[in-house]
Order: sequence, then C-alpha cells, then structure tokens
Amino acid sequence: MTISREALDMAAKVEAFVRETVVPYEQDPRRDHHGAPTDELVMELREKARAAGVLTPHIRPDGSHFNQRETAVILIASGLSPLGMLACNTQAPDEGNMYLLGHVGSADLKARFLAPLVEGRVRSAFFMTEPSDEGGAGSDPSMMQTTCRRDGNHWVVNGRKAFITGAEGAKVGIVMAKSVDPDSQGGACMFLVDLPDPAIRIDHVPNTIDSSMPGGHATVTIDNLRIPADQMLGDAGEGFKYAQVRLSPARLSHCMRWLGGCIRANEIAVDYANRRMAFGKQLIDHEGVGFMLAENMIDLKQAELMIDWCAAVLDTGSLGTVESSMAKVAVSEALMRIADRCVQVMGGTGVTDKTIVEQVFREVRAFRIYDGPTEVHKWSLAKKVKRDWRHGHGG
Repeated sequence: MTISREALDMAAKVEAFVRETVVPYEQDPRRDHHGAPTDELVMELREKARAAGVLTPHIRPDGSHFNQRETAVILIASGLSPLGMLACNTQAPDEGNMYLLGHVGSADLKARFLAPLVEGRVRSAFFMTEPSDEGGAGSDPSMMQTTCRRDGNHWVVNGRKAFITGAEGAKVGIVMAKSVDPDSQGGACMFLVDLPDPAIRIDHVPNTIDSSMPGGHATVTIDNLRIPADQMLGDAGEGFKYAQVRLSPARLSHCMRWLGGCIRANEIAVDYANRRMAFGKQLIDHEGVGFMLAENMIDLKQAELMIDWCAAVLDTGSLGTVESSMAKVAVSEALMRIADRCVQVMGGTGVTDKTIVEQVFREVRAFRIYDGPTEVHKWSLAKKVKRDWRHGHGG
C-alpha cells in the first residue's frame, strides 16, 4: 500500500502543530510527582489540537484508520515532542487500545468505550502484565495468574497487575484474565470496564526512568471485580490472540513515536554543535563530534526504513509478529544510540532539563523494555531461525 496525499498532508499539519504550538509547553510546570504532565495540561493541549484539526489524526472522522505506512508518517510527526503524542492523542497505551477496540469490539462496545477515547476526552489502561516477583505474567502472558470465572450474566475477576501504564486517572480499562470457566477451556479473556472501580485498587505507582505518560505505571489489585458478560471483548478464551492483534502494531507505534523524538533530539544536538565553539573552532568541526552526528544520520535513516518495511508487512494483513519483533529490536537499539550520542555531543547541557534531549534519552531507554524487552524478541527470533532450519532440513 502506498502513502496517500491525505496522510502526508495530515502529517504535515501535525508536524506544524507540534513545532509551533506544543513545543513552547515543554517547560510547563504542570507535572505530577514523577514528572509526567498532568491531565489538566494534556486536556488543554488537546483542545488546541482539536481546534487545529489534528486530534487523533491517525483515525479519520468516519472511524476508519490510515494504513500502517500512513500511520507511521503521522505518529513520527506527533513524536517530535514528548508532549506532542499526548496533545494529538496518539500516545501509548491509548493508541494501541483504540486499535484493538476498532478491530475486535462490538458496535455497542465501540460506542461506549472507543468513542470517548477517539474524542480525546478520556485515557485508558491495558491490564495484562503481572508482578514478576509473584510469579505472574511479564513478557510471558501464558504465565498469567489473574483469573476470571462465569457467575450468571457476569464474570468475576481476581488477581494482581503490575506496570499498568496510565491506570491512575484512566476512565477506560481493558482487563486480561485467564478463565477458570470450563466453557473457555482455560484460555484468556479480555473485558472492558469503566474506571475507577472500587474492585480495582491502585497499590503503588513507582517513580520510573521515563516520565512521558500520565498516570505512571501502577501496581494494582483486582478483588472480585464483577463485569457484565456483554463487556467481554470478543470471544471467551481468545484473549492471547487479541493481545497479538494489539501488540504487533503497538510495538511499531512506539518505534514511530520515539523516532520522532530522536529526530528532534538530533536537531537540537546539531544546532548545539554548530553554535558551540571549543578549542578555536565550531564543535561540529571536531571529528569526534562530527562523526557522532554522521552516525546519527545513518541510524535515523535505518530506523525509518525498518519502520516502513514492518508497516508495509502489517498492511498486507499479516499479523506481523516476527516483523514487529525485528523492528522493536532494531529501532529501539538504534534510537538508544542516537539519544546517547545527542547527550554526549551536548556535554553538560545534554544531561539537564534545559532541552528535551535528556528526557528522550530516558524514554528510549525505557522503550527497550516495555512491550517486550530486546532479549525476549531476540529469543523469539532465534526460535524462528531454528524452526526454519529444521524445516529446510526435513526436521
């Protein structure tokens, strides 16, 4: 699939909005205890995005989505500021949750839960990961200990969840649990819930290295949460399949957004290197600095091409789990190198909050872990290498 003029025009509008309207807000003091923007600041920016015609720009007014290649150019533009994705409503986990609801949700669930998300009036949370120190599901959802059982026309959910991004302050929740009901044969189920709910208790919101996502990454206890049966997302026992529907494009979306962040960080580093004098010449004329910025050019282009390739695969209708794993590893590692070089080029200034460079460095470091750490994806790819070899040798 090609990238339409409609998508390119939208990406240009998003870029102009982020650079001209959002960037001046980067020093706004409205932040929570771990540095994330408050909902007050986010909603103020969203009103400006709504007025500019760039709110939820990856979804058309009729509810249809741009294809993945088109989404890429739009999300990259929204990521030019850590606040840009929040202002435009393209941030995690909401963007991935909107994608999942759009593909799996019934008409009633879309009207009740998806519409307010698309309108940018509420935030959401995806309750899948569990505390690893309690033996729960981290990168391996098959280890899920949170359970659900049928009780009349309701399901009852019990368990613990960890690193639930945006849970504090969210109004929409997608809860994943392993069924103990015989009819679903022990498979996983997904449910839509209104938040807050007294049966979902936030135990702790840790301070983390990243700070771009409102609500942080909470640990929660789910205690006898009763959910009407008609709020199940899709079919009972199909939760793991739906998780892949969400996670493959969601991993790629992270790559898109943080490529935008690294493009901007590199622009700041380049500007600094051309203005700063050291030892009688511009900083960029020192080989050590110039070479780092040259390497950034290479990594930025390689990340862009990897994103476009994976997006094209997803646009064929493939689930793209292998391709999204490859992109997640390659792009996150490349962006880490870029962000690190930007900090190094700027020296002491690069580790201060005078610019977004230090935040982009922190955010990309966290990105190498969430939605599956690099090592899990490499392990998954290595298993495919082995399977392909055995298939080719008649094994």
